[in-house]
Amino acid sequence: MVVYSEGEVQVIQATLLVLLVILITALVYSLVRLRRTDYSNLANYMADRSREGLHMMRPCPLCGTLLNRGERVHTIVFSGDPPGRRDQPREALVHMFGCPHCRPGSVAPLGTRAPRICPVCKGVIPSEGYVIARMFTRETRKHVHVLGCTECRGGRRGQGGQRNETDGNNR
Repeated sequence: MVVYSEGEVQVIQATLLVLLVILITALVYSLVRLRRTDYSNLANYMADRSREGLHMMRPCPLCGTLLNRGERVHTIVFSGDPPGRRDQPREALVHMFGCPHCRPGSVAPLGTRAPRICPVCKGVIPSEGYVIARMFTRETRKHVHVLGCTECRGGRRGQGGQRNETDGNNR
């Protein structure tokens, strides 16, 4: 057993007191420094991390069915512009036939085929018809602007509706 003199005990007590004061000061300083915005930043960071695993479902532009991961709209892309400057979008003509839920000739995952509706004329697209659109490709994403279907705009030789000369679609 170690026996300390009264002077050594006072030195040990003073050292422990100084260490305790330093520890309490550090805790108070960190609590004062950690403000409400820090809590908000931490909450936002945790929310962003939890959202990374989520998948955004997008609707088919023809039938409106939400597409699962891996389900795509069948399209044929024609005449893309030659690659130009990176800041200018590339433009191409697109024929859209539908998703697995509405495209003719495919097996519908839900058993029944969804009707294909033209976003422009709101008419039902026949099984041999399709939607005509322009696709703009930027660095990060693609954007499609629907022009009409084979019934309201025309598109196949000898099939579809006739283009109205007064509707402003002539260019």
